[in-house]
Amino acid sequence: MSLNQGEAGNFARILTESLPYIQRFTGKTFVIKFGGNAMTDPELHESFARDV
Repeated sequence: MSLNQGEAGNFARILTESLPYIQRFTGKTFVIKFGGNAMTDPELHESFARDV
């Protein structure tokens, strides 16, 4: 993934804002449902994997 300077700044801001929430769930187990259209569309497979 290659980001320009503006995108990188936005990405850093989002990570900084989300860090307290991420830390709150450290060591916790998450269950993520993967089904429906996501199972039949290869583009959604890739998007899901990238996001998770």
